[in-house]
Amino acid sequence: MVLLLAFSGITRAADTLHIPRAVKPPVLADYVTGVPANAGVEITDFRQRKPGDGIPASQATRAYLSYDDTHFYAVFVARDDPALVKARVGKRQDFLGDDYVILELDTFNDKQRAFEFFVNPYGVQLDAKRTEGQETDYDFETQWQSDGQLTSDGYVAMLAIPFKSLRFRNQPVQTWGIAVGRLIARLNEASYWPAITQREAAFIPQFATAEIPEQITPGRNLQLMPYTYMGKSRILNKDGNPAPYWEKQSKIRGGLDAKWVFSEAMAIDMTINPDFSEVESDEPQVIIDKRYEVLFPEKRPFFLENSGFFQTAQPLFFSRRIADPKYGARLTGREGSWAFGSLLINDDAPGQQLPAGHAAFGKTANISVLRVQNDIADGSNLGAILTQRKLGNMSSQVAGLDLQYQWDQNWLITTQVSASKTVDADNRQSQGRLAYAEFKRTDKNLNYSGKWLSISPEFDTRLGFIPRADLRQTTQTLTYLWDVDEHPWIQNHGPQITAIASKDHQNTLQDWSADSAYIVNGTGSTVLEAHLLNAYERYDQFGPGRYHKNGYLLAASSDRINWLSFDLKAGKNEVINYLPATGQASQLGDSRSLAAILTAKLNAHFRVEQTLLWNDLRLQKAVADQRSGSMIYRDLLSRTRFSYQHDRYWGLRLVLDYDFLKVNPGLTSLAGGKRLNSDIQVSYVLSPGTSFYAGFADRQENLRLLGNPLYLQATDKLDLHTGRQVFVKFNYLFQL
Repeated sequence: MVLLLAFSGITRAADTLHIPRAVKPPVLADYVTGVPANAGVEITDFRQRKPGDGIPASQATRAYLSYDDTHFYAVFVARDDPALVKARVGKRQDFLGDDYVILELDTFNDKQRAFEFFVNPYGVQLDAKRTEGQETDYDFETQWQSDGQLTSDGYVAMLAIPFKSLRFRNQPVQTWGIAVGRLIARLNEASYWPAITQREAAFIPQFATAEIPEQITPGRNLQLMPYTYMGKSRILNKDGNPAPYWEKQSKIRGGLDAKWVFSEAMAIDMTINPDFSEVESDEPQVIIDKRYEVLFPEKRPFFLENSGFFQTAQPLFFSRRIADPKYGARLTGREGSWAFGSLLINDDAPGQQLPAGHAAFGKTANISVLRVQNDIADGSNLGAILTQRKLGNMSSQVAGLDLQYQWDQNWLITTQVSASKTVDADNRQSQGRLAYAEFKRTDKNLNYSGKWLSISPEFDTRLGFIPRADLRQTTQTLTYLWDVDEHPWIQNHGPQITAIASKDHQNTLQDWSADSAYIVNGTGSTVLEAHLLNAYERYDQFGPGRYHKNGYLLAASSDRINWLSFDLKAGKNEVINYLPATGQASQLGDSRSLAAILTAKLNAHFRVEQTLLWNDLRLQKAVADQRSGSMIYRDLLSRTRFSYQHDRYWGLRLVLDYDFLKVNPGLTSLAGGKRLNSDIQVSYVLSPGTSFYAGFADRQENLRLLGNPLYLQATDKLDLHTGRQVFVKFNYLFQL
């Protein structure tokens, strides 16, 4: 680490862009047929980032930037054939596959973080936070205004960003990093000013420097967001003792989120009975017969805010571990080159999940997280994190240090070391260690990632998302893509190899895998892939097992057709039956899989999305009275979603989730069954924090309720409605 810090960071010289004061707030209609006087500073030299790195954009784009006492303004005039522009009316944050324009602001000019604002040709908006070395945080939401309109020669779009929605230093003159961009979906073309090349690993350090030549202030920014949820439900409790019974519930719940931004760069967030985000269900995933935990992302608004700040390479804090919070507070901010954040919150769930006789039964767990980070150079930072959970006399603590270092324009180095200490109910202590390093090379053609991870058996993972412990693992990925010029749809192609090897801390090989692939990238977000899979896995839970596995996977995705997009995967592989029937040993089976996502955009307002996940596992060798080729299980997951968006605010959607798991009880201990969840919902989303939802949900299963006392009998059809719910939810943002 000392050697890395001895090297200087990347520096980039650039002329300063002077942002003029707006004579009046821009009006979109003024840019439809021409450009008004005093439109702001004009930017025209957009350069491709992909597919052609550094060459002029294929379609002309002009951006006009200005500001006044309260807002930063950006207006884009995008030339194109309007019949080829891909755009539809959607609710906020929902225009995947559309054309759009981009404004990026590094308001601290620290070359580390940037606010991102996206607008499609209909004015639908999306915002995000970009942090060097991390995935873009699309869960970030703030208040701003946008508008858009298709024209005879393309479209125009306008953004008005309130200063109170940003954070920046209190200075007489504001010096920011800035970039503007445009994406043309049918060409898979992203262009920026200034030119942002793929040949450098860092993105934000390539921004231009912009200056607002006078002191600005965000003013007061106190936000209160109360919400109310009212619902009635009737659910069959199948775990009733001695018989199943119906649970009827009328629920009225309310809560409050509050934010106070002070000193321009610091904010306190507080919550009482945080919003549980019942309006959106998890996307379907295959979870049956999985050896390790499957990740379901966070959806609750309070935890999504600034979630990226607590992110580390190996996630030591995963907010979904907090199941039933009642109140909490979070402080985030910046001071000079330092960024810091802390979270205090409670959780009633861990105490309720303990046995009734346990000393901590019914008690509340208190959780705290502390994170600090120092920007040591452009694209480089050093951070520390501490997490703690206390429940009665039990506690767990995890402390970690992490470094991200931009070695040069291509190489990024990430390291992390952590230690945990756990005290159980009998005051017994255990300690664990985690270490991680990644060397990553990013370029237009040659990309490489080398990772090394060590997790001791005793490392405490209860507040993080770390599915495996007792692990020493190395992962190597190498990709080379050849550019293709003047082809009607192919942009580049080449091989990719990923190799993973895992041992435990007794140096026993646990598994290895090799994925040899060939990839073709084309216009219209078209991707074709062919994978050859080879693997080994040791699995001893149901008898000693050493398994060699082989298979293949074919994948294709495209958005070339204006009204239709698809993502298809089909493969065949050898898979371990992790949950064999009682008395049997695990063994290798032949698996076939199909995953399909189809989206039909029937017009600017209406679309249909179909997700289909199908998995089939069959016996490879005969067992007892079961012949080879016998079915072990077959799983079908289907989600059909009909969406009608009347305008940017009002929407209607119907979701049908169907799950059919067919099992052979002679070969697996999985429980089969059928289930259909139907969910219809009306929504009005004015802005982040102000929305209204009304919905009805129904669940059907292949069951029949018989007898007195009642008992359940499995059937072939979806005979029983086992749950129904109707609800209304409303929240409103007061910005003071």
